Amino acid sequence: MPTNKPAKAPENGGSKKRFSLVPALGQQQMYEALSGLRVAATGAANGSEVAEIALCLALGADDAVILAGGGRGARKVRKDCKVIGSKLAEAQGGALAAATVAAVAALLGNPKATALVCAGPLDGGTESGQAYRSAFRFAARHKLSILYLVASSLRAGGRQKPDLRTLHSEFGIPVFSVDANDAIAAYRVATEAVHNARHLRGPCVIEALTLPGKSSSPLELLREYMERHGSRPR
Repeated sequence: MPTNKPAKAPENGGSKKRFSLVPALGQQQMYEALSGLRVAATGAANGSEVAEIALCLALGADDAVILAGGGRGARKVRKDCKVIGSKLAEAQGGALAAATVAAVAALLGNPKATALVCAGPLDGGTESGQAYRSAFRFAARHKLSILYLVASSLRAGGRQKPDLRTLHSEFGIPVFSVDANDAIAAYRVATEAVHNARHLRGPCVIEALTLPGKSSSPLELLREYMERHGSRPR
C-alpha cells in the first residue's frame, strides 16, 4: 500500500565536513593572500584590503578590477588591476569618477562582465562628496554593472562620514556592509552583489566596515572557518 511517510534521509557516513559557498580552492587562495598581508598577522584590518582579496576571487577572470584608492589586497590576487592616475582623477573630477569612466570602458568591451572599483575610504568633504555622488548617480542612471568597494569605520559616536546607507534612498543603489576582517563574509556578499549587478542591472556598494574595539585576526577567522569545513590551510 502507498504510504505518506517521508523517505528516510541518507546517512552521511559520520562526516563532519560542512557545505561551503566558498570553493576549497578559493579558501586556499584567500589564506595565501592574507598570509602576505602584515595586517592579517597583527589582527587589525586596514580599510578594505581583506575584502579586496575576497571580492577579486569571487569575480570572474573577465571582470575588470579598477583601483581608485588602496588596492594592496587586490594586487595580491589580481595582476591586471587598472590603476587610476592622479592626473586623470583630477581631470575627471575625482578618483571615483575617473574609475567609473574606466569601468564603463571595460563593460563596453564585455557587456556581460562586472567591474569592481576599489575606492578605499571616501573623503567626507563637500567638494569630494559632490564628485563621488555624481559618479554614483551616473552609474545608477545607466544601470551599470559596477561593484564599488569602500572602506568605512564604525565608531562610538556612529559611522564614519559619509554614511553610505543614504545611497539607497538617494540613487536606489543597494549597500552591503561586511566586517572588514572577515574574508569569508566578504566573499559571500560579493556573490550576492555580483548577482544583483548582473541580473538586476545596476551598481552596488560594498562597505568594508571596521568595527570598534578589539578586532579578530582575518587570518585566524579564515583558518577557523576552513577547519570547520574540512579544509586545512597550507
